[in-house]
Amino acid sequence: MPTSTARLMLIIAATLGTSVALAAHRTYDKRLSAPPGGQLTFRADIGSVSVIGSDTPQVVIHADLEGSESFLSDFNISAGQTPAGVTVSARTTHEGWFERHDEGPTRVQFTVEVPRNYRVDLRTSAGGLDVRELNAAVRAVTSGGSIHAQRLKGSTNLSTSGGAVDVADSTGDLELYTSGGSIHIRNDDGRIDAHTSGGSIRADLPANHGINLSTSGGSIAVMLPRDTHASLDAETSGGRVTSDFPLSAAEVSERNHLRGAIGGGGARISLHTSAGDIRLEPR
Repeated sequence: MPTSTARLMLIIAATLGTSVALAAHRTYDKRLSAPPGGQLTFRADIGSVSVIGSDTPQVVIHADLEGSESFLSDFNISAGQTPAGVTVSARTTHEGWFERHDEGPTRVQFTVEVPRNYRVDLRTSAGGLDVRELNAAVRAVTSGGSIHAQRLKGSTNLSTSGGAVDVADSTGDLELYTSGGSIHIRNDDGRIDAHTSGGSIRADLPANHGINLSTSGGSIAVMLPRDTHASLDAETSGGRVTSDFPLSAAEVSERNHLRGAIGGGGARISLHTSAGDIRLEPR
């Protein structure tokens, strides 16, 4: 079986779990003090991860692992304090584990509580990510899985090589990327930069602080308040552009390209797709 196929099967198992009876089960629990101003650095070879901000001055780590005895013995979790904060590592000791096909179903799920003002730098090679209730900067990357984020107040950078990205009720600037999935943004009150190589983008926003959305294969829909001020540039190579906001100064007004000022002008809205429609409408 090709390596890419083996990884995909592992990602599905790690993200969704399985109803098949598994050979063994193990848990991991640890608490570490977390002085103000620190950062959680999390690195995993496999596993879905939830990071939740709380009022506790600690980092609390819990993991549920299910799989074969050989997998569990190969998978090592460690957590410790550093001058910068707390570091968590979850690694397989057997380098060829991803290419082995006799291990059976595997499920790895991490839940981590951190102080709300803790910065988060999170990366997993196989699994979904869920990040919420944080007031500091977040960077979260997965090589295969969906990403969900909610109620974030710092700058946020989310990236996946295969899965949807969903962000809601945040106030910081967003940078979002997926190589294959849709992007959905709801009630984010910050600057937005979002790109997908294959999926639709939908953004329902309370204000325009600068919006840059692009997709190589899907539609784009943006909802904004009726009194929005913006400088719009929206173009599609394979669809139609429509705006329910009149352009007060239209530089280009064609079926597949609109460029001009909304409400006299304001922060730039750039919308581009290679194959799909673009629609801009009031909330």
